[in-house]
Amino acid sequence: MTEVAEPVETGQSTLFSRLILIWLLGTLVLLPVDLVHLPLNMSLVDGLIVMALPFLWLAFARRPYPINFTYALPMWLILVASFISTLGAPAPRNGLIVILKEIYAYIWFLTMIAVLARLNARDLYLCLVVWAATVLLHGCVILAQFLSPAIWEFTMKLAGSAKGYAIYRPSGFFVNANPAALFQLLGFVPLVLVSPSQKTGMFLASFLFLTMVATGSMGATLAFMSGLAVALIAICLCGHLSVVLRMFARLAVVLLLLAGLLAVVVSQNERYQDHIERILVGRSEKSSEGRFDLWQRGFNAYLDHDAYFWGVGPENFRMVDEKMADNQLHNEFLAFLVERGLLGSLGLIAFGVIAVGRAVSLFLLTNQKPAHTQLTSVVFLAAMVATLVESLTHQVFHFRELWLVLAFQEAILFKLEAGDRWPVFAPYRRQARVIANRVAEPT
Repeated sequence: MTEVAEPVETGQSTLFSRLILIWLLGTLVLLPVDLVHLPLNMSLVDGLIVMALPFLWLAFARRPYPINFTYALPMWLILVASFISTLGAPAPRNGLIVILKEIYAYIWFLTMIAVLARLNARDLYLCLVVWAATVLLHGCVILAQFLSPAIWEFTMKLAGSAKGYAIYRPSGFFVNANPAALFQLLGFVPLVLVSPSQKTGMFLASFLFLTMVATGSMGATLAFMSGLAVALIAICLCGHLSVVLRMFARLAVVLLLLAGLLAVVVSQNERYQDHIERILVGRSEKSSEGRFDLWQRGFNAYLDHDAYFWGVGPENFRMVDEKMADNQLHNEFLAFLVERGLLGSLGLIAFGVIAVGRAVSLFLLTNQKPAHTQLTSVVFLAAMVATLVESLTHQVFHFRELWLVLAFQEAILFKLEAGDRWPVFAPYRRQARVIANRVAEPT
């Protein structure tokens, strides 16, 4: 990370800073809207990002902004391997498109770090609140789709799809349920960082978990459990066993209440019972067999084409195995190994190690002094572990929300390493409660 000459929190309320904040909030709101696509297969949020990037980088040239190079080496390895493998790929155009996407994602990532690192605590809190609210509202859409097939069919038609499955998986504003589940999973990051009251936080976290489960994603559920286990172990190792026990007790009560409510609703409708059973349990065997078959075919393609160092080219597995024309490998490491070889896989491993290492550094940095303990920072470590587990059954490297979580992690780390304390959100939470109470008052 480069040094800056000015303090990180300038507190300036210029027109440009307000426009940047509006852009940030718009980006967060549009993140889950994957139904509508612009030319070049861009989503609405990509259009907003692309329009703003040139102006933001011009601003970076005029005033000091932190530019982060933590992930530069892994990205260099990944891009070099991708370019070399593309040169000999059956469909070079596919590889070039992937390379452009990854360059774009990395530039957006650097931009987000620079912008977030300069936000004051109030604006950072506002971004987290908007992100968390977006995730929760998206969860409401998922539950509505689960309860009403007509709502799911309507959203699919918005995406230009006329699918009419009897047993479907709710996906919110995504076309596919798996990205929707990952979006909900990573939504725990802003929710935990916002740190609402304990009762409200437990209820919202339990609700968010139910919306993730409603997508029928077994991979996301396993990833959540893995991340939660690592988070609890980390908190216990820091000497906060009592906090974990109290949290478990409250969480158990809230989950029992929500589960009881869901059980009552489901028991009144046989279709809901069948739907839950089929998307959560009924397809497990078929899904597992499909994954193993894909992985075997991918490994065979890796061996048969002698693509040990460079791979067959990004997005070229479908070209060398025509039977898999409509499928991905559903394993991030295997996809990198097959399509970008050992060099690309090394870059991916380095990327993951750095991401987890930075999350551990952040947690240790915020808990080394008892007076400044911030257990909520463990959510980044939990998110990194959950993403790694999710990557075993899905390809997540291009997922925007993952890059967004990494950007928030790097921005907060930069603030702490520059001498700032953990962002204090308590005054803004009180202001938000006052405003909410005024709105709720009868006129």
